[in-house]
Amino acid sequence: MTTHSRRPGPPRRPGRLRRPGPSRRPRLGGLLALAASLLLVLTGCIPASDVDRSQKTVIPGTLIVGMSPDFPPMEYRNDDNELVGADVELVREAGRRMGMEVQFEEQKFDQLITSVRTDRVDVVFSGMSDTPVRQKTVDFIDYYQSVGQFYTLPENAGRFQEPADICGQPVSVSTKTDYYTSLLDYNEDVCQANGLPDISIVATDSGAAARLQLDQGRSIAAVQGRENLAYFATTEPGKYQVVLSDLTALPFGAAVRKDNTELSEAIRQAFQDMYDDGTMVRILEKYGVSSGARAPEINGVKGEE
Repeated sequence: MTTHSRRPGPPRRPGRLRRPGPSRRPRLGGLLALAASLLLVLTGCIPASDVDRSQKTVIPGTLIVGMSPDFPPMEYRNDDNELVGADVELVREAGRRMGMEVQFEEQKFDQLITSVRTDRVDVVFSGMSDTPVRQKTVDFIDYYQSVGQFYTLPENAGRFQEPADICGQPVSVSTKTDYYTSLLDYNEDVCQANGLPDISIVATDSGAAARLQLDQGRSIAAVQGRENLAYFATTEPGKYQVVLSDLTALPFGAAVRKDNTELSEAIRQAFQDMYDDGTMVRILEKYGVSSGARAPEINGVKGEE
């Protein structure tokens, strides 16, 4: 995780007091007060109402991006421990177009919304789906159309021909994602509504853990995003097979504080420019997920909880 502290310089030597002339810089006390205020903002120790939102970002000129780099190919660390992925390149290009330095803050996925609400980060880019529930606390700039899919091992794919074939079966899914709530809805609409056995949900704390449950035979199917499965199709060809129809179709969005409309619009405009000139598609093609390219929109998902 990145930090924003600086090593203090050597103590000032005592000297004679001088009356500042009109061209002198602010006194040290004022600079220290400014530094202390900035430190409080970064550590979340002052009320959000005390943050000057007209600056757009916590540190003027810098876009602090919250990210959980465990979701290839959108964001992950490669074999050289470098932060890479489609989201990483997209936000760097957006920052360049906005004239801002991009700084990444790595966190657990379930901490990201709290961090953007308390000004630890300015925006979240981390494969986060825009949902009406999340819109109650943050605004989303939708920029990528994701699809949640059932998948299994090839030897079991023939067992899933009809929607109800998943009923009564153990299915692993991360409870940290909207795939979990969508699977609950699927169970109610397809299984319970037809008097069939409930899906036996094998709950995990990440998509990687859900996949491990499938690999080890504790579940017979799992749920993950299409972009994630496209990545495994290149790194482990033939290991998994998509079955049944799509479970979800929700866009990924960049999450920003609800009162930070200036930053939301600046990001939306940068992504619109990238969409219009083909840069977005070129970046997504590099990671095999260009099918998700879409024009950006603020809070594009409508509906009730």
